[in-house]
Amino acid sequence: MRIHPLRLVPILALCAALSSFSLTYAQDSGDKPPTGMTIHVVQRGETLFRIAQRYGTTVEDLAQLNGIQNPAVLAVGQRLLVPSAPIAPGEASIGVPTSYTLQFGDTLFKLAVTFGTTEAAIAARNYITNPRQMYIGQRIALQEGAEDATGIKRGWIHRVARGETLYHIAARYSTSADLIRLVNRLRRADMLYSGQPLVIPADETGLPLTDLPLPLARFEMTPAEQGRTSALRIVTLQPTRLEVRFMNKPLLIFSDEAQVTHTALLGIDALAEPSLYPLHLIATTSDGEQRQFEWRVRVADGGYRSEAIALAANQLDLLNPAITQPEEQRVRQVVSAITPQRYFSGLMGLPCAAPVTSPFGTRRSYNNGALNTLHTGTDFAALPGAAVYAPAAGVVVLAETLAVRGNAVIIDHGWGIFTGYWHLESLNVRAGALVQAGEVIGTVGSSGRSTGPHLHWELFVQGVQVDPLQWTKQSFP
Repeated sequence: MRIHPLRLVPILALCAALSSFSLTYAQDSGDKPPTGMTIHVVQRGETLFRIAQRYGTTVEDLAQLNGIQNPAVLAVGQRLLVPSAPIAPGEASIGVPTSYTLQFGDTLFKLAVTFGTTEAAIAARNYITNPRQMYIGQRIALQEGAEDATGIKRGWIHRVARGETLYHIAARYSTSADLIRLVNRLRRADMLYSGQPLVIPADETGLPLTDLPLPLARFEMTPAEQGRTSALRIVTLQPTRLEVRFMNKPLLIFSDEAQVTHTALLGIDALAEPSLYPLHLIATTSDGEQRQFEWRVRVADGGYRSEAIALAANQLDLLNPAITQPEEQRVRQVVSAITPQRYFSGLMGLPCAAPVTSPFGTRRSYNNGALNTLHTGTDFAALPGAAVYAPAAGVVVLAETLAVRGNAVIIDHGWGIFTGYWHLESLNVRAGALVQAGEVIGTVGSSGRSTGPHLHWELFVQGVQVDPLQWTKQSFP
């Protein structure tokens, strides 16, 4: 087996060389491609697979980018947008085209080691001139095994500290100095320098390879998207106190007794601008050492639609801010509390056995007015009197009649997670009651600002309204 070569090739020179080929294709097509794209003109006998292989991308990405329904059908002369630089004419197409989404702990060095290629090749193919501009959620095109090397997908990346020897490092990871020297192509065991990255391979039972700074051992975050819940899970090598800010807001961190496993749930506002946002982390270890880190995280568009709502004349007053704002403040006050005890676990159940008529996040206009209102919950078209169930265990913190929301119930599920049920016909619970998943908490009605019998279901994550149906399909730690 040939061990992965850790070669350094000048990134900018290779980027410039590959960019010249991109310009050639663009000029041949007669069109100007978008930034970071190349236009390829389909030649006789070419297939989408061959084109994807040439440009270091995938058939699926090319088909999606160009709206191709049948990848097997291409026309000679057809112009295709491709997201990366082509391989030079006459250059062998080695390796398997792979598309990868950047996660925490991904660096050019780590990607090169994992996928059996080089930092320079990855940078050139993806037009990366400054690795600090890479972000979590970024799609990266790779030629896996392009260096005819076996990628190392499990283990550790160790940064050499001042005074460390290869034998000290080997003892720390319960491996041999010779293996580390061989994998990293070190001619001599004493060829180390401070800050040098070393690959420490592990077997199939080891952790996935990451390039995280100490004291972080693992850092996972589910995709961030408008109106969705994202989970953050951090594992540290020693007891650590964490402070995290994302989108200019501090996150509530729940840590285990040993202070090494840390979890946060965050709600992304449905009206947040899809963009890159900094995630700041301060880690303070038990010995008082403090380190600060920052990553850029992409928040994706939620893809929400719009709809028009017609209200009866006698309900128009319920759009009056003098009525809506005090009630909104009342609800906000209730869902702002943080209960350290966690009641929910696994998937949430559906609160009503009925079809969805209006999903979360819909942009709304009332009586032909401006499209300036957000549907903050999910509507179920159930018959009057149909049972409404608690989707998870929790404590009832509100059970009363409100002007806009009608007969309403709010349940606290712990950790800043609340669910709300509006427009009920009857209330079967009182504030302070502990309910279990599947327990009947009320019946469907049309009370408050409502155009007909239905259940409106909301979910709050630390005060932010998010899509509740996500919780019926995805469990959170």
